[in-house]
Order: sequence, then structure tokens, then C-alpha cells
Amino acid sequence: MNTFMRILTLWIVFSLNILSANALDIYVNPNGNDNNKGTKKKPVATIYGALKIVEKYASTEEVNVWFAEGKYYFNKTVVLGKEFSGSEEFPVKFAAVPGEKVIFSGAEKLEGLIWEEHKNGILKTQLPEAKNFNQLFVNEERQIRARFPDYDYEDPLRSGKGYQNVVDGTNHRPDKWFSYDPEIFTKKDWSNPTTGIVHAFQSHNWGNMQYRVAGVAKDENKILLGEGAWQLQRDHGIGAGRGSSSPFYIENIFEELDVPGEWFLDSETNTLYYYPFEQMDINDVLIEAATVKDHINIISTSEDPVHHIEFHGFTFTQSNTTFMEKYEPLSRGDWAIHRGGAIFMEGTEDIIISDCNFEYTGGNGVFMSKYNRRNSVLNSRFYHTGESGVCFVGDPNAVRHYLTWDQSPEEWMAARENMDLEPGPKSDNYPAECVVDNCIMYEIGDYGKQTSGVIVSMSSKITVSHCDIYNIPRAGITVNDGTWGGHIIEFNDIWETVRESGEHGPFNSWGRERFWLSGKGEGEMIKEQVLLDAVDPVIIRNNRISNFRKSLSAGNWTIDLDDGSSNYQIYNNLSLGSTLKLRDGYYRKVWNNIHISAVPIGWHCWPAESEDEFYSNINVIAGEVEGSAEPTTIFIKPARLPNAKLGKNIDNNLYYNINKPSLDRISPEFTLRAWNKTGNDINSEFADPLFSDPAMGNYYVSENSPALGLGFENFDMENFGHRMTKIISFGTEFEDQIVVKIKADQRTGETRKSNIHYTVDGSIPTLKSPIYKDSLVLKTNTKLKAATINSSGTLIGFIAEKDFNKVEEVYIPSWYRTVIDGSYDGDVKDEKSAVVMIWNGAALVTIQDDPDLIDAAGGVDYGCFIKKIDDKEGAKLKAAGFKPYMTIRKVNGIVVYTLEDFQKVLRTERNKTLEFECISGYETLIFKLEK
Repeated sequence: MNTFMRILTLWIVFSLNILSANALDIYVNPNGNDNNKGTKKKPVATIYGALKIVEKYASTEEVNVWFAEGKYYFNKTVVLGKEFSGSEEFPVKFAAVPGEKVIFSGAEKLEGLIWEEHKNGILKTQLPEAKNFNQLFVNEERQIRARFPDYDYEDPLRSGKGYQNVVDGTNHRPDKWFSYDPEIFTKKDWSNPTTGIVHAFQSHNWGNMQYRVAGVAKDENKILLGEGAWQLQRDHGIGAGRGSSSPFYIENIFEELDVPGEWFLDSETNTLYYYPFEQMDINDVLIEAATVKDHINIISTSEDPVHHIEFHGFTFTQSNTTFMEKYEPLSRGDWAIHRGGAIFMEGTEDIIISDCNFEYTGGNGVFMSKYNRRNSVLNSRFYHTGESGVCFVGDPNAVRHYLTWDQSPEEWMAARENMDLEPGPKSDNYPAECVVDNCIMYEIGDYGKQTSGVIVSMSSKITVSHCDIYNIPRAGITVNDGTWGGHIIEFNDIWETVRESGEHGPFNSWGRERFWLSGKGEGEMIKEQVLLDAVDPVIIRNNRISNFRKSLSAGNWTIDLDDGSSNYQIYNNLSLGSTLKLRDGYYRKVWNNIHISAVPIGWHCWPAESEDEFYSNINVIAGEVEGSAEPTTIFIKPARLPNAKLGKNIDNNLYYNINKPSLDRISPEFTLRAWNKTGNDINSEFADPLFSDPAMGNYYVSENSPALGLGFENFDMENFGHRMTKIISFGTEFEDQIVVKIKADQRTGETRKSNIHYTVDGSIPTLKSPIYKDSLVLKTNTKLKAATINSSGTLIGFIAEKDFNKVEEVYIPSWYRTVIDGSYDGDVKDEKSAVVMIWNGAALVTIQDDPDLIDAAGGVDYGCFIKKIDDKEGAKLKAAGFKPYMTIRKVNGIVVYTLEDFQKVLRTERNKTLEFECISGYETLIFKLEK
């Protein structure tokens, strides 16, 4: 934790526990009245009432708005303009009274409802006035809109029963239809299918989209699609893509209201239908319907920003979904995004959000749009948000050369005429010098799957530190583009990400800026233009990033620097279960990291003289890639690399192959000695790094480790993730018993005496609960909860909780078991390159035989990839326009998936002129060869 953050956190705690004698204190209580003066004896009732008082005194004296325990319903978005600004001397603070639970709800209570039987256990009620909501809560639990297939409570992910796979589709956004399997599709007739919303994954597994249903063509087994598809970029749509066809479900169909917990709102008749759970008394439950999308908007301009406002200790919840609202593409990253959030900020400075809880919001948690400076999100929790946790997104007009995937590569090239070559942004309309620190983000992305714990786009100098990010559909942290760097990503603990998507990493970035022409490879990037946009280096350091499960596609690199990501410094990171990818870019410096995995390092599409450095790293191969039966034997899986020495400095690395220590193969093409002849890793070694105790998560190397002689230095492994109350264990499943430790919230020293209290029955810890003193040994199924509580009974931070389950056999991934055992249990064969076919001087491989080539080819998932073309023997091909790194997809209109298909077509079409359809980068090209 840097000095600034430590001082800031201390100041927050101090200021909230002492009511300043010089401050104006305004009190809010659900039982108050907005006509009151806001005193402790006569509080106002709502935030709206408090704001009328705040506006009179803001910036002239310190203002504290204290909210008593209770639930506050927002019937409209709270908008804070510059008139509510504080100052450094006189800040404006909105805070929960210490120790009291304050909920800001974006819903309204539905009261006085008269329910009657509809049929088959379903109830209905006439709402007193027109309503339009898409999230319903019963006893504060979110209910499921009527859908097919039914929601799978045991496995709500795409792997569960709550999704089906499409049979076919147009596979091009915006899609017009997709077909379903009539044998497993619902047998019901839908009287009004146009109320339905389709949620479908893109065929390439890069995210999902939503469409309005336009109709059902039952005779063709098709769902017809209306508006939608704006929730992500790229051309690929719904269809039979690589891996599996697009999983989908359809919600908001009346006839699919068939299981308890489902609901449907008939907007035409204003009738609410609900299927209650067994034993539920519908007249004795709390029913709430979402009414707003954003709870709070803090909005002004860069010329006259809103500033010095703080929100502390609130829960933001129960807002409407946003996936059918306006989205916009984010440059040439893969993302599109809705500018909105429970707290939305634009034109702000020195805003603090601390100790807040964001759960069951329909969209993003916190969104900083366009101009924002020195804002902080501290000590907060993001849980079951519909979209992302925290978003930093600048103004496209601040970018000197702004392009998206809505434009073609030809348009990209045309836009380069008279291109602005000034470095950096052209305005100040972007987030900068903002912080996310000490936060927990999990189970987010309930609706949107192209989402992250933190997304950074068109921003500068963003710090993300000491966060736990896990159980999410895509990346934990995303840097969408190369504008303008300076970010620091440090001391985060990231795991169980990329759960519902593929070809991605827990940390993922792109950098398709001015220097990046079209991603075709060598010659398609202009080195002199790299630092025009990637102005300052992005630093990724001291993070633990883990992968303990099978990913949906090859790779799932823990740190995935994708297309064009440039000017990065990556050091002191512990990557477990996967490794690093460096794709086409410049100025990446990677040193003093530990990679332990069955997934080889991915080096893709490097240009000559990339200036990349990779040194003093420990690289350990162990076990099998999940889903594979073959142990990994190589350390690096190159794709489309120059035939020369790589980078600026590839050396002094330690390699160790636990699967077969005697095997010194670096890549499918090179043994270590052959690799040395290319000028790489000349001083590197193959040897056991001698980790201290990997079974207990300790990857320090011993004092006699050969890594130390190569320049490696041990780094801190005790401070990954958040510093609030934390339950520490190696997994949550056990066969006989499991040892669990609990850490207290580190802010305990800043308040009165405190202890960790815990329960093992799922109840809320209190002062009467047992005090934690030493490790707990659990031998039965346990729902453990722990909290740091001071002597007055005030909770510090959040309650930590974990479910521990006793099982017959604990699943341990192959790589981890191999590391613990110290050897691989099975035969190990020397991995060689994919089968190569020589045709007219060109070396071809089936692209599916080398999954990393799929990534290197921009997602092309079938065909024959051209690895190289001989200058002499391939002269005819070169004259026709063929180049290395193209992928042949069709010959005379016949699809070729493999080399065998290609050979067959050459035989059947041997007396004809051959027309080839090829993919190069992101273009489709046609070439002809005369017979």
C-alpha cells in the first residue's frame, strides 16, 4: 500500500468516527420527514430532502450527511451537480452512521396487492398503475423472469441446464435468426413471442448478446431476431462456432412461467404473475420492483467539475438491467459498453467511494465516464452486478485516431490519410489518476458476459491494487486499448475467471492504436508510432493470478497481452495454472515472474526489433492442459514469429519440466541448444527451482535455488488481494478435514480494540460469537462466516464467508498435483510440430492442430494455415498474392477444414483453374491459380 493510500484510508476512518465540532451534521432517518431541518431530533426522511440542505452550505463549511439504519428507496436517479461540491477544506460526506446497515434501493415496494389464483400454482395481481420493470425481488431475493430453459440454481453458468445450444445461425452480427433442436426445445406455443429477450453467446465465445424476439418460425425451427447485438463488437454472431454452438436462453415469455420463483409482467394489462415457492404466504412477503437504472449521477464538466464528495458505508442494490439500453463500441478492443452504473460519474474530481456494497444491480457498479481525476473506490464489495464492477471509460473525441470494429480494415487504412501524429490525448476528457483499492469483486456479470471486475478504456494512470476478483465470466481486469497507459496493477488476487468465455486471460489487454495497421503480422505495425498512444508504461506487478479449471478455448493465459499491447512492465507476478501471452506489440519487459502450468507461454506475431525483454523468470511445466490426456513437454508455443533472434533480451531464465526433467525442448521446433543458436536464452538453465512449500502456496525459492544465480529474487507472497477480513484455505473441498485460517481487517489498529468473531452455521457473527484465536480444523460441511468487530459491536468492513464441503475425492488439477508430487505419473512423449504439408513451395498446417495459431490468426478456427513460403519454390504463389500467415478456407467454393480436405480438393479439381478464399488478418481475399 503506497503512502498516499495509507494516509487516505486513515483519514476516512478517523473522519467517520469523530463528528467534527466544526461540521454541519445533517441526519436522515426513514422515519423522518423531508420538511424537517435535518437535525438529530428532527431528521429528514430521504436523500432528496437532505440535498436541499446540503446545497445551501456545500463548500462553505464541512457537511456530513448521516443516514440511520434502514432501507431508502430511490424513485428517481439522484443527480449531484457542481452546486453540491465540497472543497479540500470543507468536503461533503454522505455516510451511514457507524455500525448501522444502510441500503440504497433502486426499487419500490409493491404494497396492497390483491392476489388471485391464475392456474397451476401461478398467482396474478393487478398493479394499481402502469409499471415497467425487469428485476423483481421477493424478500430481497432476486426472482427469475419466466424463461426457457428454466434457470439452473445448481449451475447457473452456460455449463448448466439453463442453456441450450443453437443448431445453426447466421453467425454474423446483427443476426436475423437462429435454429433450435425441436426435440429438446419447448413444446409450448407462445401467444406473444415478441415480449421475449434472447441471451445468446457469440459463436467464438468472446461474450454474449441480447436480442428482442421478432417471432418464431416453427416450421423451420427458427427463432427470428429483432433489435439487439450491440452488447459487444466484432462480426461473429450466433452460430455453430468453435468449441460448441452458441448457448442461449430466452426470457420474458409468459407461457414459460412454469416453476416456482419465476414471474412475468404483462405490460399491456398491467398484470403481474408470480409462481410462489411452496409454503410461501404471498401476503406475508416483501415484494419490490426495480424502478431506476442508476442510483446516483455525479455530473458536470472538466471546466467546472463536481468535487470533494464522499459516499461511505452504503449498500447499492435492486436497479433495472441495462443490456437493452444504448451501448457504444470501445475503440478496437472487443468491447461495447453502456455508460451507466449504480454510481455514475462524469466531470468529477476527488470523489471517494468507500466501504460501499454493490449487489444485484442490473448494470455496472461504479462508472467513471470522460473527465474524472483523483477519484477513489476503496474497501468496497461488488457482488452479482449485472455487468462490470468498476469502469473507467474516456471520451472517444479525446483520442486522436479513434476507430472501432464497426469500420472495415479498408476504412482503417483510409483514415490514416493526413492522420494526426501528435502524441497523447487531444483533450482532458478522460479518467486519470484514479484508484480502486482493497475491494472484493465476485459473481459479477450476471447478464453481460463481456464484462470485468475493472475495465479501463481511454484512460491514464489508473491504479488497481489489493483486490480479490473471482467467479466471473471473462477477465478480472481489462485494459481495452493502448490509450494512454501509466496504469499500475498490483497486489491483486485473481482466480476463477474466464468461466463462460474463451480465448482470454484473467488480465487481458489490447492495443490496436495508430501504430497497429491490421494485425496481419510483420510489416503491419509502425514502431515509430507506438508511443504516440502508449505514452506511459503499464505496470503489472506483485499479483497472484490462478487458473484451476479447464478453459473454453486454448490458452486462457493468466496475463494475456493481446493484439498490439505495448509498453508494459511485468514483474513479481505468480501465475498458477496458466502463463503469459505476448502478441504483436513493442516494448514489453517481463522479468522476475513465476509461471507454473501445463499451458505453454504464448509468443505470437512479434515484429522484428520488438524491443521485448524476457529474463530472470522461473518457468515450470507440470501436468496436462485441462481436458487433454497428453502431458505438456514444451515451454513456449510460438506463432508467426520472425526468423531471427527474438526481442531485445531473452535470457537468464530458469526452465524446469517436472513432467520429464531430462527433456530440454523449449518449443516444438527447438531444443535448448538449437534455441541458443538463434541467440535466445544463451545463459538460461534447465533445473529444479526448489520451491519452499508449493502444497501450502509458498513459492519462495530456497537459498540454494539455481534461479537466484540467474538474477531471480524472491518477492512478497503474503499480501495478495484485499486486506479486509479474509478466510484463508487451499480450496473449499476436503476428504477428511481442512485447515482454515482467518485474517482480521487490517484497519483494526485504527479503531478501538477489536477481534475476529466467527460462526460455523451460516449465522451472522456478533460479539457473542466465538473469538478466533488459531487455525480452525473443519471435518464436516460448514458455512463459515467471520467478521472483525470492535468492542462497541461495530463491524469493520464486510463479513467474510465460505462454504466448505466434505467430498469423497477432491478434484486437483493435473498441473497442481504434479507440482505437489514432484513428478508426473504417466508416460511423456516428446512433443513435435504439427504435421506440415509442402505445396508449391508453401508450408501448410491444419490450423486446428495448433490452437495457438487460431489465436494468432485473429480467431480463424478452420482451414490450412500458411506458415512460410519459399522464395524460389513458392514464386508462383507469391506472384498470385499468397503470403505467409494467411489461412486457406475454400478452394473453388469447397470448404477445406484440414490438410486432408485440401489434398482431396486438389485431386478432384486438378484440371481446373483454382480459386482460393483466404483469411489474412481480418480480411477475406480471393486468389486464382491457372491450371
